[in-house]
Amino acid sequence: MFKNILILVMLIAISGLYNPSIAAISNVPKNAKENVNIIEENIDYDNEETDRIKRVSFRDKFKKSPETQINNFFKKYTKYSEKNDIEKLKELYSDDYVNNDGFNKATVFKMMEMANESYTNVKYKTDIETISIKGNNAIAKIHETATGETVKSLMKQEEKGLIKSEIYYINYLKKEGTDWKITNSNILSEEVELKYGEAKNTEIEIQAPECVTEGSEYEVSVKAATPDGVFSVGSIVNEPIIFPQKQAKDVYKGVKGESIARMVKANTDGNNEYATISMAITRVNVEPEGVAIKMTGMLFAMKRVNVFSIKKN
Repeated sequence: MFKNILILVMLIAISGLYNPSIAAISNVPKNAKENVNIIEENIDYDNEETDRIKRVSFRDKFKKSPETQINNFFKKYTKYSEKNDIEKLKELYSDDYVNNDGFNKATVFKMMEMANESYTNVKYKTDIETISIKGNNAIAKIHETATGETVKSLMKQEEKGLIKSEIYYINYLKKEGTDWKITNSNILSEEVELKYGEAKNTEIEIQAPECVTEGSEYEVSVKAATPDGVFSVGSIVNEPIIFPQKQAKDVYKGVKGESIARMVKANTDGNNEYATISMAITRVNVEPEGVAIKMTGMLFAMKRVNVFSIKKN
């Protein structure tokens, strides 16, 4: 709707530069006074109509309720995200933006650019659960899901990977001039799955606390319904949410039954972290030359764990 208004305003501006009625006057013969009077009346009518359109257009723009403006804001956000339109997305963020991982606007968009190079055909679904508005400030609680696929395959897996994410977060917005801008994001919970090959048929469930205190121990476990006839190895680590990301050391162990678990210790560096699960699915084939073990799938899953510090007296 706002684009339509801009187009209308642009047309109005153009009509002020070149008005057909004005052009017609210059071509009227000197002895056609009566026709000139008629044209002059038309000029007055055109100007009145133009002024009326301007008043209606701008009145309608500012008549929208703040709730409608916020809803339209996130519709644009989803649209630009699916089109990978980084420049348009930047316009929706305040230059002073920061999230609860400590990432500023520049870092967030660097990460977005990298994600665009790694994933394709990403589809978003954004649900605004609540909106709270006070003056030029707003708080919106968002539930967002996304699905897509990787640009490249992994190792000898011929198929591209499938990615799925679910996130709950709070966006804080502020009106700058006539536009809303995101000033801060508080990510409450986040789960991401990336699957290749046979792992696409594996349903998993990660269990980990959503928040812990720094330095405390907590358990991370995963239930995985792997396909019949496979042997799986997996690892569980906790990684701080920093950029660039540091790769944690993985120790793979055989998965007995359908679950694995591990106790981990939260960092004390002031970072939130991911509980990360990696799992390789293999099949054993008995061949004339001997026994061959072939990896037929890979699975990566992450769950956010927000880490809070304890104030000491």
